[in-house]
Amino acid sequence: MNPSSILPRFAFLSALGLAACFAGCSSAGISTGTDVGSGDGTGQRNDTTASSSGSPTSNGSGGSSGTGGSSDSKGSSGSDASTGGSSGMTSSGAVSDGGTAMPSHGCGQGTSCTPGTDLAAPDPADGFQFVLKSGQITIQPNTEAYYCYYKTIPGSASIQVGAFQSWMSTGSSHHFITYEATSATNADGALSMCQGVAGKWVYATSVAGQVIELKMPDGVGLSMNAGTQLVLNMHFVNSGTTAASPTLKLNVLYAKNVMYQAGTMISFNAGINVPAATAAGPGTQTVRGTCTAPVGSKFFALTSHTHKHATDTQVNYVSGGQTQNIVNTTDWESPDVGLFYGPNFLETKAGDSFTYSCAYSNTTSQAVLVGETAASNEMCMAIGYYFPAGSTRCN
Repeated sequence: MNPSSILPRFAFLSALGLAACFAGCSSAGISTGTDVGSGDGTGQRNDTTASSSGSPTSNGSGGSSGTGGSSDSKGSSGSDASTGGSSGMTSSGAVSDGGTAMPSHGCGQGTSCTPGTDLAAPDPADGFQFVLKSGQITIQPNTEAYYCYYKTIPGSASIQVGAFQSWMSTGSSHHFITYEATSATNADGALSMCQGVAGKWVYATSVAGQVIELKMPDGVGLSMNAGTQLVLNMHFVNSGTTAASPTLKLNVLYAKNVMYQAGTMISFNAGINVPAATAAGPGTQTVRGTCTAPVGSKFFALTSHTHKHATDTQVNYVSGGQTQNIVNTTDWESPDVGLFYGPNFLETKAGDSFTYSCAYSNTTSQAVLVGETAASNEMCMAIGYYFPAGSTRCN
């Protein structure tokens, strides 16, 4: 596939790992020792952060379950800013002394989620579920495979999507990406081996054995027409000694009281050419770029997407001559996610921009170029989600 054809696909809600944990996840603030409590207060983020009951604690000591806390409170070391979160799972970001929104970090880096053994279908009034059942696909030992599962949005009227929920069985499920197909060229329920997909990237996850949710802010929706075909592009890796039959589930939940359409800011750096390793060591390269969004854009999530050769990926917000790091990804399979919750969205002003960089290390005997295959190609994507939808630019 020509890499230049990939960029138009990334239209909304991409990013492996851009998800808030649906059950038992704590989201830590950006400052050392800062707590941002989850709805149930379970889990720890890293050595100095933990979930909190909402009251200030010292040095990030673990808090008990609860939903208290002001969305913009700030104290001494170990201060916290927490809200109950949507569905009891995510937290509001802190606000610095200067009033600049600072992100909390979701289930991408440093946090853990309570494992989920299944994902219940929503009430029909709230959404619908697509399921790849156990037995539909068999992955043999020491085998890697890509499959596409084609499902059509039911009903006769357009919908507004407010959230995606997903669950994958452990053992062979590596990730799946949900695309909105450009045309319904396959029968509903069709299943086949595939590689690239023509369409808009809608949702993705790389976390198996856990229930994951990606939720838009209240009053923000993603419009989809009835009859639109979604493609679940599934990647399976079975490193075990026995055959595996994976199960995947995707819930599509309706948005309520929609006032704004969500938009995306997505980079796609085509300048990747990481030289082959030599006797002196791995080949290295760092690519960089800048993105801009309309003035007044309210960002609620930023993340990154790369492949296995990436060692460090940064996304920074530049405003008033000051640079603030939002995303710092060092594990390509678990990208960092900067989350902003109302009313403290990251709102852009005139002259603001986002910078991004991706550093690579190539230990193979071949140069690594831009492309879709995680094993042998690379990507450098900075991905932001905001409202109201507008026109963004990245280079």
